[in-house]
Parts: sequence; structure tokens; C-alpha cells
Amino acid sequence: MTIHGSYERHPDLGCEAIVFLDDESGSCFQIQRDLVGGPRADEYCVSTGASASVYGAVKQWRRIENRFEFEVGARAARLFGGQDVLSFEVSPTGVTLDELAAHLDRLLR
Repeated sequence: MTIHGSYERHPDLGCEAIVFLDDESGSCFQIQRDLVGGPRADEYCVSTGASASVYGAVKQWRRIENRFEFEVGARAARLFGGQDVLSFEVSPTGVTLDELAAHLDRLLR
């Protein structure tokens, strides 16, 4: 199983996102934020890509080399089979792991 991590910026949609995509199952974990000036630019949300957005869902996160771990609240955990900690090794796409982590820091503050 390979989890691809990417940073996406969509001016036409007014948002930016960090996307973690499982290439085998198609499962997705996204962290999104409106661009500056957007109606919810001061908060982030998480989604499966096909689910409703859950705002303020990440309690904490950390990176250990190429592994990213996210502790999520109860509402977000329900999106991911009841798991309150999501942990996966990431293969970056279009960015380095350091750049991906820097984007996460910025989006989650």
C-alpha cells in the first residue's frame, strides 16, 4: 500500500488542500482550507474527498520521517471507520516531505 501525499491549490475553487491518497483502495484523507479572503479562511476542515467536511477535526499531528500521524476528534473518526488516530507512510507527489509538513503546519494553525 502506498499513500501519496500532495499539496493542491485551487484558486478557481477558492481553497487549498493536503491530500493523502491510497493508490490501492482509492481511500482519501484531505485537509482543506479556504484561500485568504474566503468565508472560512480562518479554519481548516478534513474530509474523505466524498464526505461532508468536519471543521477543527485534528487534535494533533506529528511526522516521524515519512510517517504522518493524525489524532482526530470523534466526528472525524466516524469518517474513517471509528479510528481516532490515522497513521500512514507517505510517498510525496510534487513536493518533498518537508514541504508537505510545512503546508500542514500552516493549514492546521
